[in-house]
Amino acid sequence: MKNIIATAALLILISYGANAQQYVAKTGKLHFFSKTSMENIEATSNNAVCALNVSSKKVVVKVRNTSFKFKDGLMQEHFNENYMESDKYEFSSLDAVIQENIDFTKDGTYDVTLKGTFDIHGVKAEKEVKGKLVIQNGAPVNATAKFDVKLADHKIKIPSLLGANIAEIIPVDVDFNFEKYEKK
Repeated sequence: MKNIIATAALLILISYGANAQQYVAKTGKLHFFSKTSMENIEATSNNAVCALNVSSKKVVVKVRNTSFKFKDGLMQEHFNENYMESDKYEFSSLDAVIQENIDFTKDGTYDVTLKGTFDIHGVKAEKEVKGKLVIQNGAPVNATAKFDVKLADHKIKIPSLLGANIAEIIPVDVDFNFEKYEKK
């Protein structure tokens, strides 16, 4: 199933330039941590896919909501059934463009800003994400970012009974290691 997601993301990028250099991270890490006075909630997915087209500066990220793993099985069940409704909204995604003019052949660590559409829980919202892009040997090798997700922006409802247990704004961090995409 991971390959289907990766293929879909890559097909989107391919449509933006047949001869463009493209990079993919097939096992990207997405992590979030919600700290409240009642209880901390933390989950990680190591199955996010990120594709980068260096010509168009287009970035596509997609993660299956059920791929997030929690320490507590009950938390994972509540996340998928009650909040994300993962059977109805199977994926979360970001479709964005890097705003800075970057020489992708020049090694270094670059501050980048992604602007695009963030789709969580079936609700699309414009999003700006700040991060870092590392280029080594003339190619992107790693991207990281930290950003917040406001649950109300994506119509994720928290029952009033559980309001003290779940933060309204969830900090998220991501880490992608790229490899060059070679069409087979």
